[in-house]
Amino acid sequence: MNMEDQLPAGLGLYTVEEQCPRLSAAREAAEQAGIPLFINARTDIFLQHAPEHHNHSLLEEALIRSSHYADAGASGLFVPGLQDHQLIQELCERSPLPINVMVTSPEPSPKQLAALGVARVSYGPYPYVQVMEHLKELGRNILSGN
Repeated sequence: MNMEDQLPAGLGLYTVEEQCPRLSAAREAAEQAGIPLFINARTDIFLQHAPEHHNHSLLEEALIRSSHYADAGASGLFVPGLQDHQLIQELCERSPLPINVMVTSPEPSPKQLAALGVARVSYGPYPYVQVMEHLKELGRNILSGN
């Protein structure tokens, strides 16, 4: 399961001190129920900032969250929005949790992401968006007689 740290209104993130008890409660409930649950702790740090503003300061915040989320019972860290190869590689090297990224463009490819150390790749809405753009183009061609 994914457990996001973005506030419900989408404006900001839960603090680490607010998010960790939520993760711990999910882990405890799963263990009590005997469910081998993979908790993918999703941090929207990078989604809260435009890609040109992704930097080592945000990376350090993600690493702090990764460490605390691991202690709270998370199984992995999901960082949608992060696309910078160097930041991805550094996060993978330094995080106590395996890293999950979301593909939002052809680059970096899943093969490149694996080489950077990414453990899990998510596609989110990207394939749907690609298909819809292709269908729009086909429709335009049909209507224009091409």
